[in-house]
Amino acid sequence: MKRALFMTVGTGVGLDKEKKVRNLAHGLLSSIESYNPDKIVFFGSEESIETVESLKEQYYEKKGKELENYEFVGLKDIDDFYECYTRIEEEIKEEEEEGNEIIIDYTSGTKTMTTSAAICAMLYQKKLSLVAGKRGENGVVIPGTEAARVQNLFAAYDKYLLDRAKEAFNSYRFGEAMGYLDRIVALEDKEEYKKLVKAYDLWDKFEHEKAFQMLAGVKAGETAYNKSFLGRLMNAGEKQDFILVDLMNNARRRMEEGKYDDAVARLYRIIELIGQSVLRTRYEINSSDVDVWQLKTLGKLEKKTIEKYEKLRDEEGKIKLPLRKDFELLQDLGDEVGKKFLEDKKMQDLLSRRNNSILAHGLVPVKREDAERMFESVREYVELVVEDAEGLMRESEFPKL
Repeated sequence: MKRALFMTVGTGVGLDKEKKVRNLAHGLLSSIESYNPDKIVFFGSEESIETVESLKEQYYEKKGKELENYEFVGLKDIDDFYECYTRIEEEIKEEEEEGNEIIIDYTSGTKTMTTSAAICAMLYQKKLSLVAGKRGENGVVIPGTEAARVQNLFAAYDKYLLDRAKEAFNSYRFGEAMGYLDRIVALEDKEEYKKLVKAYDLWDKFEHEKAFQMLAGVKAGETAYNKSFLGRLMNAGEKQDFILVDLMNNARRRMEEGKYDDAVARLYRIIELIGQSVLRTRYEINSSDVDVWQLKTLGKLEKKTIEKYEKLRDEEGKIKLPLRKDFELLQDLGDEVGKKFLEDKKMQDLLSRRNNSILAHGLVPVKREDAERMFESVREYVELVVEDAEGLMRESEFPKL
């Protein structure tokens, strides 16, 4: 791997032009000697060329040979951040393509030039260096006392990446959050955060068992309620209540992302699950394979009502009830859930809008207002069939970091 040394170049400080240029060049030369680069890239204005020429002269005086393998990148406006940053960034990308190590020296230049160099070093994770030494008149480093000093940017860069990872996590962009964490250099809790992100990514995809196992090894206090919820879900004989409230929170997350069609698809599934669940838990009826004999033994249905369901047999001889028929059967059985659903005109309208959506049978995208209305309507049904639904929803709500 070859080494490239990037140097922002100014014109020095002081009244004596020749002296200030020579002193500055002498300091930059100490950086070159320290890093012994295979290539040098200078960044500066036309006035900065004089500093580079002085540096070359002093290099020859000291080494007895010419300074070679250098490039001067001219900056038209040394106080324009965009130009300074862009030119340095372009050179970084070129050197990276060649697989070269890059060190950025920001000892001299305008504040804009040195700031641009420092930011590039942080964002591209390059070693940042400064020539320091004993300072004399006007705060200028005294020639002969110079020494290249590496600035540790990793702590600041790691903090920046961790903040971005948290922001992505809080917006449910788990893959993006993991990407930021992978780029962190030295953070004590890095692996802990990665487990946290992976666990909630799995949970968001309904991989509850894997999420529970991953979250079990996370110490973060924000996860306590979530661990309890997943643990209860894993050990529950009847998981339906936990799935229903989990789907509610999943739908809410999709709404926060502005994915209203996705949210409504989940809300539709909740209503469907409620009909199926109530039939199974209260009447032991499997809505995917209704047993007519079982309907007769319940003693709650008239003969003509049973015949109505008998006519629904498919080619395989099975009676499979769609969503609305689930609730019709519940109403026929005198169940309050079935009666509420069939009398709920607002819900029928919302389900119709869902059926016309792109993710269902139509081409009309779901509006935010419709998704919000459907969420509140579906919540009523969940609270009707799930004991302490509100408490379970709080326990299964994803934390914010």
